[in-house]
This record gives sequence, C-alpha cells and structure tokens, in this order.
Amino acid sequence: PKGHSGGRPTGQHRCLILWSDHTLKRTRQNTLRHLLFRTAALAGAAAGLSACGFRIRGFDLGLPFKQIAIEGGSGVATELRQIVFGQPGTRIVANKSEAEIVLIIVSEQVDRTVVAFSSAGRPRELQLRMRVVYRVTDRLGIELSPPQEIAQSRDISVSESEALAFARAEEFALNDMQRDIAQQIIPRLRTVRLPAP
Repeated sequence: PKGHSGGRPTGQHRCLILWSDHTLKRTRQNTLRHLLFRTAALAGAAAGLSACGFRIRGFDLGLPFKQIAIEGGSGVATELRQIVFGQPGTRIVANKSEAEIVLIIVSEQVDRTVVAFSSAGRPRELQLRMRVVYRVTDRLGIELSPPQEIAQSRDISVSESEALAFARAEEFALNDMQRDIAQQIIPRLRTVRLPAP
C-alpha cells in the first residue's frame, strides 16, 4: 500500500500526462500491457498481489470479516464495491444490519489548481488533488476505525494544440486516483478488529 495506516499517508505521487487522442490510446495500451504483465508475474504469489493492490477475480482478499456494507455514492465507494464484489470470503450487503463492518466514505474532495496558462490564456498545466476521508464502524455504529484520510495528486499538462483533450485528461486522472485510493483502503481493512461476540 502507498499510505501508512492511520493519519495522513505519505504515498502521494505525481505523474506528468501529455494528452492527445493518440497519446490517450497509447497510455491505455501501455497500462493494459503493464497490468497483463503484472498478472502473469504475480498470479502464484498472494503476497505480491496484496502489495500492488491488483486482484484477480476469485482471489481471497484476506479480510477478517464475511459481510461488509459500503456506504457512499462517491467514485471511491464504487471502486471498492468492484474490488470486493465476487471475491471469496467476503460478501457486500445492502443492509448494514446484516454487515459485520460498515465502511463509510465520509467525503471525497477534489481541488484543481491551474499551474500554467498558454499564450492564448487557456489552462496548460493543471494539478489535481483528491482527498478521501473514510471510517469503519460495526452494524450498531460503534467505531472500529477512526476517520482516516488518503490523498493523491496528479499533474496534467497539454500543449496549446491539445486543449480540447483537457477534459478527457482530467477525467482519466480522477478515475486513476479513485482506483488508487480504493486499493489503499483494502489492506487497511485487514487490520480492523471486530468486537468480541
């Protein structure tokens, strides 16, 4: 995982993204190749898979509970549901009264800062910062893990001729941060201790 348990993690990182239609396709292709390579290399190593956050369908996440409710309509909450859904050993329930733990996405905040403008006065470089706060309770609302924050940042840079790709680049970066943060939350859930029955 990229962050440390508790408090504000230090796993923030930046990436420079040069965007055009051709670059976007190349980036997706490179990402797909990277994931396929990672899958092949780590398929037989559970520890390696846990470290990188990548999950093959049917791979046990090793969570210390069988039923979880995930509350929140944010993109991170959606990513978490996709990670947990269909994995053996843990089931997502809609009613928190059936859950052993309740994962609550308290907030998902995005800050945008224009770092540089083009000669025409249009944004040329943009920094995105995403901060997600979550907490964990049992079905009765008793706190099992206090509110914790995970932060990520990305830098987007486009040339003046690629200005129309800016919105697409921003959406891609936001989705990437949501996936990254969701993957960081999963290992932290392994440390949650359920109250004694």
